[in-house]
Amino acid sequence: MKDVFSLRKKTAVYGAPVQAAGNQTIMAGFSLRTGGKSKPPWSTLNLGLHVGDIPEDVIANRSVLADSIGFPLERWICAEQIHGTEIAVVTETQVGSGAKELETVVKGADGLMTTSPDVLLALCFADCVPVYFYVEDPAAIAILHAGWRGTVGQGARKMVDLLVEQLHLSSAKKIHAIIGPAIGQQDYEVDDRVFREVTKLKPKLWNQAVTKTENGHYLLGLKELNRAILLDSGLSSAQIEMTDYTTYQCPELFFSYRRDQGCTGRMIGFIGLKAEGESAQ
Repeated sequence: MKDVFSLRKKTAVYGAPVQAAGNQTIMAGFSLRTGGKSKPPWSTLNLGLHVGDIPEDVIANRSVLADSIGFPLERWICAEQIHGTEIAVVTETQVGSGAKELETVVKGADGLMTTSPDVLLALCFADCVPVYFYVEDPAAIAILHAGWRGTVGQGARKMVDLLVEQLHLSSAKKIHAIIGPAIGQQDYEVDDRVFREVTKLKPKLWNQAVTKTENGHYLLGLKELNRAILLDSGLSSAQIEMTDYTTYQCPELFFSYRRDQGCTGRMIGFIGLKAEGESAQ
């Protein structure tokens, strides 16, 4: 599938803006590791406040990204991300949550959804799968953090169901999804414990996303598994796009928790809804 993100700025990759109802613009992207001030091992555009980096440097880095994409840091909403499948429906009242300090993040959530304009939903990643969702009419946006637990827990299906419910849709036909940069199947080896959890899903969901290795382990395609779950949730292949970028294979662009053996920075996956008359990058 064609790559849906392009390198348009030195700080992030972007998808093409989408026009939504009410003359609003939906924009989505994924930050790069370059263009910031963090020192090794978080060099340089680390956006994670929870990895041991100097908080002031992280805030400065987030401000760089905020300026680049045209969403002030004060308009960001960030979640706690506990490798679960809980999704928070957020509004204007929660802007700024987690943007400058961990203590104010949206607790217990690995997914965020909103219909509010001029709000940026932002989650941290370093191999896990960012899944973006948008509906053009009525205008709505969402983002999901899906590691192996969130993927096997079918967070993507829960997000589809939530959008249908919240927007009073008759089906999932209006929902679009983008699967962003994450670790590729060739680099994500898992053991029997993880594989057993995967096989609790219907075989048609995982049989194309798992390859057995010679040492008795398994290569797990998290992006491919999320795509299969989205298809099984009522989206057609035309409603789903998937980037070719993989975090592990691109050390010049992305942090990777597995490649960097757990001591690394974080990128941010973001999606925002711009009101009429405001510029979108």
